Amino acid sequence: MDTLKLSDLIGQEIEELRFHYTPENEYGLQSFYSYIKLSNDIIIDIPKFSDDDNYMELTHDNISYFKRQFDTGQLVNEKVKAYYVGQKIVDFYFSYYNGEVDIDNSAFIKLTNDYYLSENSSGPIGITNIDLLILDESEFIKEVERLNGFDVAVRSFIQTKNAC
Repeated sequence: MDTLKLSDLIGQEIEELRFHYTPENEYGLQSFYSYIKLSNDIIIDIPKFSDDDNYMELTHDNISYFKRQFDTGQLVNEKVKAYYVGQKIVDFYFSYYNGEVDIDNSAFIKLTNDYYLSENSSGPIGITNIDLLILDESEFIKEVERLNGFDVAVRSFIQTKNAC
């Protein structure tokens, strides 16, 4: 069985992004999930885990699920698309709490234009930032500093992988 690794995604170009927003799910929370189509026709989500060897098993079920989610997702407006369409993935930045990946935070995907793509996936009804996040370098630095204030470290996937 083939496995798609995070390291395989570095250098891949983003072709399109679609999303699913649910104002209230079965847990009484709102949710938001992005699905990204790469130029090689692979569809991914914004990762939450930094395990390179186990990002996604390329089973028929997984491929079908991601295709279905992408095909039924809502389109992003043209103004927002300009930030990521045609950009390549440079790195992933994951949040760590107590030395473990913080699965409550999606990764930040660094793009070739020095913007960062992420999402706030879920939260209580009434929170307004459950959405796609597009940050420039200074906004990313401020977000990292904010997370550091909660003892959450943000680490580069490439630097962490190379350090092992």
